[in-house]
Amino acid sequence: MIEVQANRASALFKQAADSLNQDQLAKSNADELKPSIFSYWCKFYGENPEEREGSIKLIEPATYNKLESKGTVSKLLKAHGIDDVFPATFVSVKEAIAHTHAAAADNADPVKIWFVKPFHLSGGRDIQVVATADLTDFELPKFNIIQAGVENIQLIEGKKFTARVYLLIWNKQLHLFNDGFVVVHAPTYNEGSTDYSVQVDHRGYQSEKSAVEMKLMSDLPQFDGMMAKAKASLTQMMPVFSEAIAASTEKRYILLGLDFLLLKDGNIKFIEINAIPNFIHSKRTNELLNVPFFEHTMRIIYGMGSDRFVSLAG
Repeated sequence: MIEVQANRASALFKQAADSLNQDQLAKSNADELKPSIFSYWCKFYGENPEEREGSIKLIEPATYNKLESKGTVSKLLKAHGIDDVFPATFVSVKEAIAHTHAAAADNADPVKIWFVKPFHLSGGRDIQVVATADLTDFELPKFNIIQAGVENIQLIEGKKFTARVYLLIWNKQLHLFNDGFVVVHAPTYNEGSTDYSVQVDHRGYQSEKSAVEMKLMSDLPQFDGMMAKAKASLTQMMPVFSEAIAASTEKRYILLGLDFLLLKDGNIKFIEINAIPNFIHSKRTNELLNVPFFEHTMRIIYGMGSDRFVSLAG
């Protein structure tokens, strides 16, 4: 029997475990089932006071925080020569301006806006959108990156949307879940806009009554192409995940949420990695995506088999 210890999305993890426990009870005598602890415990909130030896738990924060840090991910991408999976990303305004001048010299599409993002914050917190014309007088806050704005994007009913896919790293392998979600912003999209509400703001997505809308990725007609492009880009990014993959064992894992934009030509651009993503979303997303993701994560880890993951090279 699987017992959950979680300090994030605990009700959803328990719902997933209950489903597996019921399935196992239907197939076995209850006395034959050995207890097992499945832990999803983020140590940012402190140590798990009930942690037990031999439980399934997350890899150490020292490892997964490197994936959470936008600054570290930017350095890893550069170190491994991976330059077309993420937008151009820098840690100084000087570099951003130089990139703008180089693009102009190459007659490439101009970068009109830049996203200034804190290394470790998520959910759009403290992000600024800055016009290229304003860079000269802009001072980049400490511990922030500056990322080129991607504007040749597909829209949903004239509005910007961001997509997310889920990954499981476990036992030296990387697995891509076979669905994800999109968050559709409320305002009409205007190319070149530096308006936070147009470019970033997605607050309220948990509410069914919100103007910000959540959809399953599989709801979209572009779904198959999006997943194929995500798989190809993630395979290219394998060196970025190498330390986390090496740290994973039969008892250690991590769940990642990677956000991307869908371009007009059908390609994608990843924009950030979330090592401790928020899993509390709309009721439909929780029921049809997040709980199944947790359940099939447990199925993989406990050797029950799953048809919901695509395994990438480890």
